[in-house]
Amino acid sequence: MRFVVLAFTLAVFLGLLALLYDVGVKDDEMRKRFSQVQETERAAYSDEELKKSFSERVIRPVIKRISDGVRRSAGNRKPVGQSKSNLKLEKQLKASGMTLSLQEYTFIKSMLVLVFLMVGIVLYLFLPLDLMPKLFIMLIMANIPMFGTSYFLTSRVKKRKETILRELPETMDVLVVSVEAGLGLDTAILRQYAKNKNAVLTELSGAIRETQMGVPRRTAFKEMAERCDVKEMTVFVTALLQADQLGVPVKNVLNVQAERLRIERKQQIQAKAAKAPIKIMLPTVMFIFPVIFIILLGPAAVSMIETLS
Repeated sequence: MRFVVLAFTLAVFLGLLALLYDVGVKDDEMRKRFSQVQETERAAYSDEELKKSFSERVIRPVIKRISDGVRRSAGNRKPVGQSKSNLKLEKQLKASGMTLSLQEYTFIKSMLVLVFLMVGIVLYLFLPLDLMPKLFIMLIMANIPMFGTSYFLTSRVKKRKETILRELPETMDVLVVSVEAGLGLDTAILRQYAKNKNAVLTELSGAIRETQMGVPRRTAFKEMAERCDVKEMTVFVTALLQADQLGVPVKNVLNVQAERLRIERKQQIQAKAAKAPIKIMLPTVMFIFPVIFIILLGPAAVSMIETLS
């Protein structure tokens, strides 16, 4: 009797084990896949973090925390960016391509002014000069960061505009080829941006990401055009939005814009080439002609002086 009960129990156990074997295998496979996905996401996140520069990972967060702490301690809880000058400065920061916010830029500028002023005070105390030269040195040291940061920002904006103007025709040709190959405009821009992160594709991909986050397409592209402040980019965005509104194929718009940009670039090169002789004339008259006159007229002048003396 005991043997029968033991055999029956063993048979039931083996039967349940056989029934639950497939469930256990599927559960183990699911757990393995889940752990692999977690490790992949963790690795991708760590890789993305490591791809960032040292300033983005360390310096900028530190500056932001210090700036927030200074503003809280000063009792200034009103956000920066209300006056016209701050709005203009914020527009310049966006047009320069830098990732600094207005608050970070203001904090860096204030710290530079403080550092240069301290250097000026040290020079005032230890330089063996009179009072007026010392005050003049302090004034110069205090104005260097004020005008230097403005000049740096203005030159950065100008350089980025020139970069956008130079890269726009090639980018347009690449987009024409991608769209003719069967890709949509947004997909073509994002795919080209993954391969080549130039200024034009950076702006276009940023506008597309804004539309993906819920911003209206017209608003995102208009803000991009205003941020770039380049006439050719504004014309391209206007034509693109009109084509989107009227239902014109994007391929036709890109072909027309690419042809127009090539013609305008050719005209700009011809205009620069036409200005070259005029620009060469000034150094020629100032530096080359005097040397030629000295070589040609020098011996005659020497002989004339000896004859008259």
